[in-house]
Amino acid sequence: MPSPSGNRCGHNPYSPRLNAAVSIPKGKGGFPRILSLAAERAKAWYFHPKKCPPLQIHSGRQIRSERREACQIVLESILRHLDLASMCLGTPTLANGFIDIDIKTISHDAGIGQRRCERAIALLKRAGFMRVQQPRRQNEEGSYFGCQAIRIVTETLFEWLGLGPMLQRERARASERLRRRAQKANRRLSDSMRRAVQGIKKASFIPHPSPDKEQRTLAWNRSWGQLVLEGLEPHEAQRRTNESLGYPQGYSPGQEYLRR
Repeated sequence: MPSPSGNRCGHNPYSPRLNAAVSIPKGKGGFPRILSLAAERAKAWYFHPKKCPPLQIHSGRQIRSERREACQIVLESILRHLDLASMCLGTPTLANGFIDIDIKTISHDAGIGQRRCERAIALLKRAGFMRVQQPRRQNEEGSYFGCQAIRIVTETLFEWLGLGPMLQRERARASERLRRRAQKANRRLSDSMRRAVQGIKKASFIPHPSPDKEQRTLAWNRSWGQLVLEGLEPHEAQRRTNESLGYPQGYSPGQEYLRR
């Protein structure tokens, strides 16, 4: 049955769908409250578009209800994937660095078509609520190719929702959580490397290293581990660690024990 408005996306202006297909988890174990709260407050813009002038096409004329509905759905999906520490869409990982979210994931979780999702994001960008950067890299042949787009949510969105002060608090907490995770991973890495060295020592009957050598090994492991946590490949992290500490290229602490 065709929709009352005659469009092909299933939009009904009298009964809009303002929730994304995949909602933001709430409660204990869920996402920070500010994300679901922002999505809830933004829904008022559908029924009262004049409350958010940046989303208007121009003064005196409001955007179509179909586009307003898409904005609400996409906005909830965007907030679900928002990393508060960086304000980018994606997930910071200790093993692979920051993993950006692509447009297919956003449209899938929103539950609408990709083209409709892209138009909604374009409207959010024009309103100043989002920025999109398209980094490029050069291959060995000298040709440039586009990388995964970096999508950034601006603080302006939260200010329009009356959540500016809350955002500052939640960003500080998110940064502290990430810092603790990195420190914990670094400690695990150092302990693992120390146990590996001790295992080699025991198997080969190697004397216990001097305290000075042990400190150098620990310093190398910490430097290498921090670079890996920042998203560098292990070999590149090894090269940069050796360069910063003055070791030969290709050096690693385990080589001193394996040569004996």
